[in-house]
Amino acid sequence: MTEAPTFGVGELNQAIAEALVDAFPRQVWVRGEVAQYRATSAGHAYFDLVEKAERRGDVRAKLSVALFRNDRAAVNRTLRDAGTTLADGAEVRIRARVDFWPPAGRLQLVMNGIDPLFTVGKLAAERARVLQALTAEGLLRRQAELDLALVPLRVGLVTSGGSAAYHDFVQELEASAHAFRVAHVDVRVQGQGAFRRIAYGLRTLAALDLDVIVLARGGGSRSDLAPFDSEVVARVIAESGVPVITGIGHEVDRTVADEVAHTCMKTPTAAAAMLVDTVDAYCERLARISHRVSLRARSACTLARRDLANGSLRLTRGVPVALAREQGTLDGHRRRAVDAGRRRTREASARAALHRRTLGAAATRGMRTAGTRLDGADARLRALDPRRVLERGYTITRTNDGKVLRAATDVGVGDTLVTETAGGDVHSRVEEQR
Repeated sequence: MTEAPTFGVGELNQAIAEALVDAFPRQVWVRGEVAQYRATSAGHAYFDLVEKAERRGDVRAKLSVALFRNDRAAVNRTLRDAGTTLADGAEVRIRARVDFWPPAGRLQLVMNGIDPLFTVGKLAAERARVLQALTAEGLLRRQAELDLALVPLRVGLVTSGGSAAYHDFVQELEASAHAFRVAHVDVRVQGQGAFRRIAYGLRTLAALDLDVIVLARGGGSRSDLAPFDSEVVARVIAESGVPVITGIGHEVDRTVADEVAHTCMKTPTAAAAMLVDTVDAYCERLARISHRVSLRARSACTLARRDLANGSLRLTRGVPVALAREQGTLDGHRRRAVDAGRRRTREASARAALHRRTLGAAATRGMRTAGTRLDGADARLRALDPRRVLERGYTITRTNDGKVLRAATDVGVGDTLVTETAGGDVHSRVEEQR
């Protein structure tokens, strides 16, 4: 059995390089998603080309890609003409040669071309899918059904702080004469993970007491706007209870965020101007209404003054006549009252005299009758007086405690008795009881 050859590290790496040249003698086309894109000061760019699982999005395979300065300039021109750029998250189909560098044992793709239609088509297909899903769920026009506040002065803003979009928007509001208040959430609106940051900013502002939320950025390539085509961002906008206005700064295409928002404006400045115009319109309507109210008030005051003057004139003329008439009526009432009072006084005096005579006779009869009854009562009282009974020979015997003796059993032997007679009292003691 022949023993397998032993390679040095350099020898094996060189053998691999030669094998790869034999296996891939020409350029190859490779599709995947751009990740970890980075450019150097020398003008070169490096990134990973990854393949992800369809459901969970996990990376299943990865290749390192180098895009050197001269080829990068040509690739950028191609993408710019197609309205897109090379950035993280972009789906691309690139042309490259397979390169293996023996000193480091590193395999990479050296890119020298790109298919822009593949990238644009992927973006369009994803955008169409999201729009179809939102339409099927009734979310696409939900924001449009919200009523924008008549005076939207409390404004939420989602954009990158310090960017041109931020300054253009805020300066437009500050240039107006209205008291706008802006709650700003500073987020990066492009690059890897931008859609998550945008969604976070929208949710944060939706929880505040605001009249409107503005999502803004200062334009860019079609691929730069990919976060605004995200289904996550679209759903957050659709489910917000606060009207969302977009000012993304892309005048050619509308993003999914534009489609689902309450109102889509071309630029951040236009979004701010729309809010200023809304408040201006309300103030103008208020001024017109105030003017009409003022005119009607002045007219009503004029009519009231005229009516008051006419009423005063009628009062001036009519009051003396009315007073004289009422004075005559009052004098008549007074005379009738005096006459009636005198008549009733005479009648009352006559009745009083009659009552005096009647009461005097009745009193005399009553006194005589009462005297007779009193004499009879006195006679009966004298007849019933116990002393009169004693004068006829009767006596009254009492025990020593003053009780009248009614039966022999009321006393005992030795008790003292007091017998009352007409001539005095007789004291005795019980010697025997039978």
